[in-house]
Amino acid sequence: MLNNRYKNLLNQSALYGLSIFLMKGISLIMLPIYTSYLMPTEYGRLEVLVVFSNIVSIVLGFGLVEALYRFVGLADSIEKKQRHAAECLLVAAIIAIISYAIFHFYSKDLLPFLPGDITENELYLLGVALSVGGLINIPLAWLRITERAGLFFIISILKVVLQVSLTFYWLINGWGITSILASGAVSSVIVAIILCVIQLKEIQVRFSITDVISNIKKIIYYAGPIFIGGAATFTLSGMDRWLLAEHFGATQIAAYAIAIKFALVPTLLIQPFTLWWFPKRFSVLKEHDGKNINAHFAVLGAIISVLLCGGLGLIGPLLIQHLTPTAYHGAIAILPWLLLCTLFKMLADLLNLGCFVEKSTRLQMNINLASSGIGGLLLVVLVPLFMIEGALIALIAANVIRMGLFYYYSQQKIYLPYKFAYLYPAISAAVVATWFGQMS
Repeated sequence: MLNNRYKNLLNQSALYGLSIFLMKGISLIMLPIYTSYLMPTEYGRLEVLVVFSNIVSIVLGFGLVEALYRFVGLADSIEKKQRHAAECLLVAAIIAIISYAIFHFYSKDLLPFLPGDITENELYLLGVALSVGGLINIPLAWLRITERAGLFFIISILKVVLQVSLTFYWLINGWGITSILASGAVSSVIVAIILCVIQLKEIQVRFSITDVISNIKKIIYYAGPIFIGGAATFTLSGMDRWLLAEHFGATQIAAYAIAIKFALVPTLLIQPFTLWWFPKRFSVLKEHDGKNINAHFAVLGAIISVLLCGGLGLIGPLLIQHLTPTAYHGAIAILPWLLLCTLFKMLADLLNLGCFVEKSTRLQMNINLASSGIGGLLLVVLVPLFMIEGALIALIAANVIRMGLFYYYSQQKIYLPYKFAYLYPAISAAVVATWFGQMS
C-alpha cells in the first residue's frame, strides 16, 4: 500500500511542486527586479501591505479550505462530496462580495490604521485580490482532492504568466509598487472566474434550501474556530514587521523582509508533499492501518522540512548576496533564526491531525490563541527594546509553544506511533549546513 502511495506522491508532487513554486514563489523569483526598481523605503511599504494581506487573507479565508478537506474527506458518496464543495464555494462567494464592498467604499477609512504611508489606490488594489482569494482557494482545493494536478498546474501557469507580464510592464513604466498590486488584482480576478466556472460545471447537484442552510451551519461551526485561531496567528506572521515599521520606520524592515522571503521558501518547497497528503490524511485514517500510515507520512514530511530548512540555511546567504543590492545584505545574519521559526511552524502543521478530526475545532483555536497571545506579548515588550533581535526571540518562543501544544493534544485525541529516530540525522545535517552557510 505504501509503495502505491509513494508512486502517487511522486506523480502528483511533480506538478504540484512546479505550480506552488510558481504561484507563491513569484515574489522570490521577481526579487532581483523588485529590489532593482524599488528603493528600500518603497520595499518597506510593500512589506507593510504584505503583512496586512496575510492577516486579511486569514480572515477572508474563514477556514473554508480546512472545512472542505474535512467534510469532503469524510463524506461517503460522490454526491455528498460535491454538495459540500458547492456549499463551501457559496460561502466563499458571499465573503467575496462583502469584502469587495468594504474595500471599494472604505479603503480611505482604513489608511490611518496602516503604517508606512500607504495610499488609497494601493490598498484598494490589494483589496480586490484579497476579496477573490476564497474563490481561488476553494476550487484549487477541490482539484487537489480530486487529484487533478495537471489542471492545477495549467491554472497556476496562467496566473503566473499574467501577473509577471503585467508587473514587469508596469514596473518599467514607473508605476512602482502599484504595478505589483495591480497585476495581482487583475490576475486574481481572471483566475477566480475561470476556476469557479470549472467547479460549478462539476458540482451541479440539486439540494433543498433547508439542507443547504443546515450544512452551511455545520461548515461555519467547524471553520469558525479555525478562522479565529488563524487570525490570532497574525502575531506570528506579521505583527513583528508591523511593530518594527511602527517604531523604526518602513525602511528599517527592508533587510528583515528579505530574510523572511527566503525563510518562507521551505514552506513553498514542502507544499508538493502537503498538497498531496493533507487532503488525504482524513480518509486514510479510516483505512486499515490508517494510524501507522498517517504517522509514517507525518515523519516523512518532518524529515523533508528539516532538510529543506538546512538547505536554505546553506545556500540562502549566497542567494541574498547575488540577488539583492548591498543595502539588503543584513538579511544574511537574520535568516537562520527565521528558518528555525519556519521549521517549528511546519512541524506543528504536520503533527496536528488529532486536533482536526472532531466536529469542533475549538481545541485548534485555543492552541493558536494561547501561543499567539504569548508571542504578541513578547513582541510588544521586546521589539521596542531590542528591535529585530527582540522580534526573533518572541517568534521562536511562540512557535516552540505552538508546536508543543499541537503535538501533545493531537496525541491525546488520536495517538499516532511516530518514529522520530529517523529525524535526528536530518536535524544534525541541517545544523551543520546552516553553520557553513553563515561562514561563506
